[in-house]
Amino acid sequence: MTFMHLTEHQVAQLVKQGCTASDWRSITISSGCDLNRISNVHFYGTIQIGSTAGSHVVDGVELVCGIYRASIADCVVGNQVRIANVGSVISNYVIEEGVVIQDVASLVADLGATFGNGVELETINEGGGRGVRIINDLTSQTAYIQGMMRHNPEFSKKLADLVDAKAAAVKADKGRVGERTRILHCGSLRNVAVGPYALVHGAQYLEHGTINSCAEHPTEVGEGVQARSFILSEGARVESGAIIEKVFVGQGVKMGKQFSAENSLFFANCEAFHGEAVSIFAGPYTVTHHKSTLLIAGMFSFYNAGSGTNQSNHMYKLGPVHQGVLERGCKTGSFSYLMLEAHIGAFSVVIGKHYANINAPNFPFSYITEEAGATKIIPGLNLSSVGTVRDGEKWPKRDNRRAPNKRDLIIFDVFSPYTVEKMRRGRDELLALSENVPKEKTIVNYGGAQLSRLLLRKGAKYYSLAIARYLNEKVTARLQEALTKTKDWKAATASLAPRSNLRNSTEWTDISGLITPRERIGQLEAAVANGTLSTYDALLAQFQKMYDAYRDDEWRYVYDVFAREYNVLLEAMTKEQACSAIDEWESAAMELHGMILDDSKKEFGAFAKIGYGVDQSDENVQRDFEAVRGSVGTNSVVQKLVADGSAIQKRKEQFKELLASI
Repeated sequence: MTFMHLTEHQVAQLVKQGCTASDWRSITISSGCDLNRISNVHFYGTIQIGSTAGSHVVDGVELVCGIYRASIADCVVGNQVRIANVGSVISNYVIEEGVVIQDVASLVADLGATFGNGVELETINEGGGRGVRIINDLTSQTAYIQGMMRHNPEFSKKLADLVDAKAAAVKADKGRVGERTRILHCGSLRNVAVGPYALVHGAQYLEHGTINSCAEHPTEVGEGVQARSFILSEGARVESGAIIEKVFVGQGVKMGKQFSAENSLFFANCEAFHGEAVSIFAGPYTVTHHKSTLLIAGMFSFYNAGSGTNQSNHMYKLGPVHQGVLERGCKTGSFSYLMLEAHIGAFSVVIGKHYANINAPNFPFSYITEEAGATKIIPGLNLSSVGTVRDGEKWPKRDNRRAPNKRDLIIFDVFSPYTVEKMRRGRDELLALSENVPKEKTIVNYGGAQLSRLLLRKGAKYYSLAIARYLNEKVTARLQEALTKTKDWKAATASLAPRSNLRNSTEWTDISGLITPRERIGQLEAAVANGTLSTYDALLAQFQKMYDAYRDDEWRYVYDVFAREYNVLLEAMTKEQACSAIDEWESAAMELHGMILDDSKKEFGAFAKIGYGVDQSDENVQRDFEAVRGSVGTNSVVQKLVADGSAIQKRKEQFKELLASI
């Protein structure tokens, strides 16, 4: 596009239309710029204006493009832009095609701004030491290794260099408003970069930040929002009076209803309303919805905070230096309290107020309750809960990220090498306690909590059932797939040999959504520390390789652990051993399934009908309940569970028929 300086006639026209300029010679316009659409504008410095053709619908009314009632300083204004009613000034911005900026107090960028990139957040531990620098390309994985892997100084230094280089690349002498973005009815915006197709409306003030956005999933900032030192990712929605300072908001995150946060990270699909967060690492699918909830100094993911959830991290004289880890899938009940330090196993439920430091990472799927001031753990009980099944099914369905590049790498599996290995360790610990604790003792102290001696073997049984179901399901499924291809037993069993080259397949970790062997993280750590991984993009590529390798690495785990649990080498597996595997899977699956089905039916028991059919007969109580809640026969979750039970039996029959045909 060719830009031309204004002629004397054009300058005269603009002056007549109420315009002024510090230097008319510093203004250039395109051939499509209709000067009739520029009025009451004060120009300062160097200005470039594209075509003013076209119109936009604003607040339900079609309004023409152009610049009206504004001060513009050192800006590039693209084609089909509408700017109107700017209270102070728009200074030092590139405004791309199709943008609307109307009823805004000011939009100003300073020279050399980084727009929130490079700001360090004191996450997880308020006392410091776990700082995470935020950048546009931050992921839950790269944030995790910044904040949680502090044992290797050389690694930490080199990693900081990679992140700093990425932040420095964003530094610019002009801000940018991406194409098709709308900024309406806002207060002041200073040093804020706005991506394409974003909607910013009614924000009170935004300072030193980036609003990343894309056509596939526009980002929205709504009424009353106050934000300083922040980065928002594609598809995020921050609205209704949210107050954030030093905060990263990931893709698809929803935040609002007066929620406040500082020094905190929120990754893919988190939801944060009403409450407060201070120095938290909210991994994917962390949810807090209640006014009275405070999340502080902790790490969470796939987490649900009940109303009034609270933690304490300043019980000692050195200040708020204590931190907590709630592994993936945990829930806290209403008005639950944890005194940090605390480490809670995956998919556990915490109910009540706990004044001891709980350390129970090897007891996943547990209920942690409080009785008379003491913390009680019932290991493995959550394996029989229909809620666990529902959670595992809902998370993939609720992934609302629509951006082409899904930054956070997420393995959704509830049962994985990570959780199964925890259960194996928990089972062994429970059995050892059962053997060694004197029978006259009714309570066993463990990790700051109490275990009932009578429940030790029951908890071990829960874990054993889940382990057996997982291992035998994986083995028989892969064998069945191989047999349908080859019809040759030796070839089928030979194909069970793992492709993964892991040397230690039983050590796994959850890198904020990415389940991966510790060995892979150790390799990444070494590569960063020795300079082999020398760019941030190379770091992202390495995490992508881990994600892509998950199924092969998982199979390596299954292959090795199956041999340990059943003393069977899969390449040498016999048909009789395969029959035993499908029988063991069916037995474990049906027993757990039966407990889950019974748990789901409790939702339709007599207690559930309290409050229905007020002052009605028993018959009408039942009718009223079914009209609102449905019945065992109509509820989709229950009926799916019933169908799953039939599917277990059918799969066993099909597998044995296949074996018989070989």
